[in-house]
Amino acid sequence: MFVIGTAGHIDHGKSSIILRLTGIDPDRLPEEKERGMTIDLGFAWYDTEDGQRVGLVDVPGHERFVKNMIAGVGGIDALILVVAADDGWMPQSQEHLQIARLLGIKHGLVVISKIDLVEESWVDLVEEDIRDKLKNTFLSDAPIVRLSSETGAGFENLKKEINSLAGRMTSREDIGKPRLYVDRSFVLPGMGGVVAGTLRGGTFSAGMEISVFPARRKGKIRVLHSHNENVESSSPGQRTAVSLTGIDKQYLKRGSVVSTPEIVENCPDRVVLAMSVELIEESPVSIRDRRRLLLILGTTEVEGEARVFDADKIKPGESGIIFFKPFQPVLSFIDDRYIVRLPTPAVTVGGGTILDILDRFPRKKEKSKFGYLKDRTGLTLDKLIDTEFLKNHAVNFKRDFLFSGYSISDINIKLSERKNRSEIIEHAGRAYRNADLKEIGAKIENALKDYLKENPHTNGLGIDKIARQAGYPIVSIEPFLELMVQNSRLIKKGNLYDLPNRSVSVRGEIKKAADQIEETLLIAEYAPPSIKELIGADKTKKEAFEYLIVAGRVVKIGSNLAFHVDKWNSVLDTIYNMLENNETLTVASLREKLNSTRKYTLPILEETDRLQITERQGDIRIKGDRFDKV
Repeated sequence: MFVIGTAGHIDHGKSSIILRLTGIDPDRLPEEKERGMTIDLGFAWYDTEDGQRVGLVDVPGHERFVKNMIAGVGGIDALILVVAADDGWMPQSQEHLQIARLLGIKHGLVVISKIDLVEESWVDLVEEDIRDKLKNTFLSDAPIVRLSSETGAGFENLKKEINSLAGRMTSREDIGKPRLYVDRSFVLPGMGGVVAGTLRGGTFSAGMEISVFPARRKGKIRVLHSHNENVESSSPGQRTAVSLTGIDKQYLKRGSVVSTPEIVENCPDRVVLAMSVELIEESPVSIRDRRRLLLILGTTEVEGEARVFDADKIKPGESGIIFFKPFQPVLSFIDDRYIVRLPTPAVTVGGGTILDILDRFPRKKEKSKFGYLKDRTGLTLDKLIDTEFLKNHAVNFKRDFLFSGYSISDINIKLSERKNRSEIIEHAGRAYRNADLKEIGAKIENALKDYLKENPHTNGLGIDKIARQAGYPIVSIEPFLELMVQNSRLIKKGNLYDLPNRSVSVRGEIKKAADQIEETLLIAEYAPPSIKELIGADKTKKEAFEYLIVAGRVVKIGSNLAFHVDKWNSVLDTIYNMLENNETLTVASLREKLNSTRKYTLPILEETDRLQITERQGDIRIKGDRFDKV
């Protein structure tokens, strides 16, 4: 299936060319008939002599309907740029050419229409001007066909050129991730809700379970329809109408996306898109921080706020990277093409590709972490994998590449190749580069050594402090710590990590202070002094107190209370026995059992609530979810 789209200025004869080629009138709306102009997308098709089906998308030429034009061009393989002989090159000729280029169209041809209205010498001048306008574009060497829809002159030559173009096209790849950006939605009697669009990325088949985004409604495909025929399945690049069951028509709107449940369920509502952007020279504005733009991706249109990555602004004719926060949900893949326009006045600003899908705007001090984005232009699978390792260090090959334009099988092949070359290893469902393990592992070990040298009395270091010392986010450090524990490079003590074969040494004055604190807490039993009263501003006592917590000899409750571990375990035993014996557990009843006061029993029960040992119901406590683990 080969899909070609028309483009060009209003009233240059695009719809008439399609009607003459196919016998199908692409102007389907009554308003289009009355006004003699295309407002929305039109669709037609014909079969070549060698049996290949050519689909044609007719897009509107009027400047007010450029958004509809963008929606149509986003699903085509090649472009027919139509320029009328009597008008010549016009504003929408230029804008449509720019949009097609920004959307990644690389093939096409040019038609000079309405040649019956002017002298041949004038057509020669128009063609010369067109050639000049097309220099350094993807149509610079494209054939130019002269024709007339009135007389039929030139149409055989046009079919010949389209057939030649179709023969050079390769089929769109099926990556197992079907997406249909809805450009038409309607209801048919006996069929229910029907959506139509150009399928990309995968195959739809009758009976298949699907989901609709952003409504997040699940349903099934009842019937597939393509070019006036019911079909069992539809492939990437095909114009497809889908009759759906289980989804109310109110959720089937233009701009929605029909895809697999896995893709829809894993697409977050709130995203920030990292995007390469090229501003056309005709753009009336530069892009600065907080610039409002209208994003058009597929048939989805959504306003949002832009921020510039590594410059103060991006001027007309310049390229750069921006972060874009849509004000409504958007489903996109890395390397998707898009167009941005001003919300008002409605003019095209530029376009580019999606580089990454983030959960928030990066802070200015974090921008150095996003240097990998510059390597995602001209993306290949190897580039994508390399940059994902730069971003995350630990990569889940299925989850992290779900929203990419590559199949799971192709990604797994690359994974196997890299494993065979000993570049990466796998652990707990994630892949790590050996180079990263060596570098980050050394930083973790050095961070621990430096800290423990200054704090030899501690039992190790928590993940948050390790991440801060090593200079990596917790999400990047955590899997490396797990792997280092497995490989005996570290040992884990509860929530702390330590170096192997290290004995905890405590300075004499700290040991003496620690013994005093323990003695005080043992004597106090269930009415200990506050932490402030216990250690005051004494630095040695503070270090001793921290040592006792790390060593598990003291249990801290809340912000200003601590118990000796023996007394805390006795408290837990008391609570356990009361609940096992069906005694009523309240602040007052525990106070009596411990011979303490409300000052202590209230925070004790708040702590056991937090630990899910108990659960509060009004004034009493019952067994919590973790009661049996006491």
